[in-house]
Amino acid sequence: MVYQQRKYKFPFDFDQHHYRRTIAGVEVVIHCHHYNARLQSIVESTRQINGKEIILSAAEEVFSHYIQTILTANSAFQNLTSLEQGQLAADLYAHLGYGSLDFSQVDFSRIDRLDDCDRPVITASHSHFVEGWQAGFPAIQRPICTFTEGYLQGVIHGLTGQVVDVREECCRMEGAPECRFLVLGDRNQSFSRTPKAPLTFLPHSPETILTSPNIDSQKIINTLVDMPFEGNHEGLMPAFNVYLANIPADFYNLVCIRFIEAMQKQNLLSTAKKLLFYAGEICALNTLRGILHSPEWEQLVEPMVKVESDRLHGLVAVTNGLAWSEWYIQHYDPPERLEMKSLRSYEALGYLGYRGYSPHPQCYMLAGLATGMMEMLHGEGTVEERLGIYHTDETACICTHHETCQFMVEVL
Repeated sequence: MVYQQRKYKFPFDFDQHHYRRTIAGVEVVIHCHHYNARLQSIVESTRQINGKEIILSAAEEVFSHYIQTILTANSAFQNLTSLEQGQLAADLYAHLGYGSLDFSQVDFSRIDRLDDCDRPVITASHSHFVEGWQAGFPAIQRPICTFTEGYLQGVIHGLTGQVVDVREECCRMEGAPECRFLVLGDRNQSFSRTPKAPLTFLPHSPETILTSPNIDSQKIINTLVDMPFEGNHEGLMPAFNVYLANIPADFYNLVCIRFIEAMQKQNLLSTAKKLLFYAGEICALNTLRGILHSPEWEQLVEPMVKVESDRLHGLVAVTNGLAWSEWYIQHYDPPERLEMKSLRSYEALGYLGYRGYSPHPQCYMLAGLATGMMEMLHGEGTVEERLGIYHTDETACICTHHETCQFMVEVL
């Protein structure tokens, strides 16, 4: 059977003080299919490193922990049948906006006894990631669902304790009617989580910030919090003219940290930083364009816009509502310069938790986002024609012993 009707619910919480989203006790960030596909493409296409393994292992580790967090929080989940385990894994995947999975051929009670003649198949009829690759890389014709391979390995480990290999046999990206994943069996390998230190921060005010009397940022954020950001009947989350998804912040953190470290070993640190910055810039241009031309913006934010600078204030409120950061405008001199300050960048906090302090700032997505904001608001033409008009320097970062992360955007 295909799980058409979702059975399990996953509680959502939003921290109004720090603009953090959690679903079933795990912090998530809402990003769109453009960013997720671009980030994966950058990591996997760099030939000097094993980028696919970076994506796969991060997803496996994060979702093993995710499903175990759900099981621990609810005693009713302690003795699930095989059918119920598949339902739970499929429901979480769909709820987060990744698409639809069919586990009907998987007997979780026999995962530890698979052989070459017994390879269960999991299928996906809809995929957030295929949507992203079709939008950004339509000429690609190969399996691209690395994230889903890692998701499946992770939830199988979290549900059964077995460390398995899952490989995509065929993909909608190459013209197949559905994506098909084979469970290949035990890897004979131990499983461990990357240690992450708990972080405690004293309250910190944004100090001097720019606000607009016309933009009700709290109303915008409250409206976004009330919106049902979860997968529809296809497991997809269309909004703001893009496909959104709730991705655990730790997945992004582990991917970017491991990518930077792998590239540094190849003497390509500068290239790695530029590529991650570029992914954030492309994300900003595509996502912000979708937001500015969406019915949600027209109904919620555009009626508040009285002067041109109000659009920037509106976009900052939207990104805070999507949990991209807790950040504020410090100085805005359009079209020349923008200064932003972030109190709780998920990139900086993630790096600090996993690796400790760094000699270098670590907020590549947020720096690219700030750049893309200025390019979208003050550039002209297509996304490609706006790229490179501005540049952002992260002049301070929580990872470098500063209280906040600070960004200076200037026209080139």
